[in-house]
Amino acid sequence: MSMDEEFDELTCAQHGKVHTTYVCEHLISDPVQKWHSDYPDAENHWPDAWCEVCNAHYQAEGEWNEHNEDLVPIKLLCHVCYEEMRSASLARITGADYDAWDNFVDACFKELQDKSGLLNQEFSLGSHQRYDWDQETGELVFSNDGVPAVIAKIDFIGSYSSKTNTWLWSWANFHLLEGMRIRVAAVRDYGESHDYPWLTTSKWEAEEGDAWDMAAVAAHVLQAKGVYRSPREGGAGFLLIREISRA
Repeated sequence: MSMDEEFDELTCAQHGKVHTTYVCEHLISDPVQKWHSDYPDAENHWPDAWCEVCNAHYQAEGEWNEHNEDLVPIKLLCHVCYEEMRSASLARITGADYDAWDNFVDACFKELQDKSGLLNQEFSLGSHQRYDWDQETGELVFSNDGVPAVIAKIDFIGSYSSKTNTWLWSWANFHLLEGMRIRVAAVRDYGESHDYPWLTTSKWEAEEGDAWDMAAVAAHVLQAKGVYRSPREGGAGFLLIREISRA
């Protein structure tokens, strides 16, 4: 099976009707290792993936072609299994590497707490009657009696689902307008350069505390003013505040 063949639908014994994905068999037998792949895009949410061993064949050619495709044992996988296994791969970071990540997240969260204190002190965000955010304008508006009081320029960081207990980065959420998610790809790039798979894995098993941590990391990397949590049925979206002023 070619690494660039289009995926189709199938029926998974565990998950029912699903989309097909293609991964090397080494990832199926041991998902807790580094996954190599392109990033998701609007055409393919679950790009073909391969392990470190198979990546040596890819690097030798700089692409998948007739010389190396037959060297990679490819298996078909349902997209839900793909997401679950890729989420499990985060456990590959252990020891000193995990401690470095944990310390980085703690520092980002403390920084976000300080930023939130300053925002609330100046703009009293929790005291307004309502808020509305709009993808077209890229704005978050706090208002009272129908009159705007505070306006913020925003990006969408990601969303937490309490139904599936997962975090989904905005750069892989193609229901969002591109303008709301494009800048957050810089957080993914930061994760790539530091080998922080929590920042480069589009969807993974999480608790809401993890969602706040990811929002804090995004605020740090993008040097934002702060973060706003937008609750919704079955979870919440996290908005990055780039600029903010009184209306």
